[in-house]
Amino acid sequence: MNEEEKNNETKPQDTPATETEQPQNATAPETEQQESPAAEEPPKPSPEQLLKEAQEKTLRVMAEFDNYRKRIARETVENRERAKINVIANFLPVYDYFTMAMEQPGQDLATLRAGMQMIQNEFTRALTNLGVKEIPSVGEKFDPQLHDATKSEPSEEVPEGVIISQWKKGYKVGDKLVRPAMVVVSSGPAKPEPEVPSEKPPAVEPSERPEDGE
Repeated sequence: MNEEEKNNETKPQDTPATETEQPQNATAPETEQQESPAAEEPPKPSPEQLLKEAQEKTLRVMAEFDNYRKRIARETVENRERAKINVIANFLPVYDYFTMAMEQPGQDLATLRAGMQMIQNEFTRALTNLGVKEIPSVGEKFDPQLHDATKSEPSEEVPEGVIISQWKKGYKVGDKLVRPAMVVVSSGPAKPEPEVPSEKPPAVEPSERPEDGE
């Protein structure tokens, strides 16, 4: 047998060895990939750590809520003070006119009336600036949401349930009622009272008086 035939016989024996080595090399990276995720997982926190984190979070929330509560209380006080200042500023001119009227010496009735009219005008202006509106009453249908009936009176001219007169004016700001109007409501025409028959006492016949001396 020559050298070429020996070489041909040995080649088929070398090929299976190469094929068997390839699967071993191919499985090696897969094993590394399977082992790597397990190695990268962070350790789980202990119950003590979880409890500490929850307590810190609770303290932060409580501190934020306390700051919010204090800020709201401070803003509420400031808003009330601004509202007071706004009301006082609108009524200061009324007080000024009243003081001027009281300081005028020797006023007659006409001058005093003119001063009172100026004060009333300033009151109306102040109420208008504050958004206060008068509730219409006389001649209006009685509304229990806006009116407070002090009494009812019969009337031949005013229908029943309509306001005849007003005792105190009512006011509102927007849709909010400040004070209801004190009014007198008509009960309609006066109804005649039924006649009650009067019972007359029976007639008593005069008794005969005994004559003197009998």
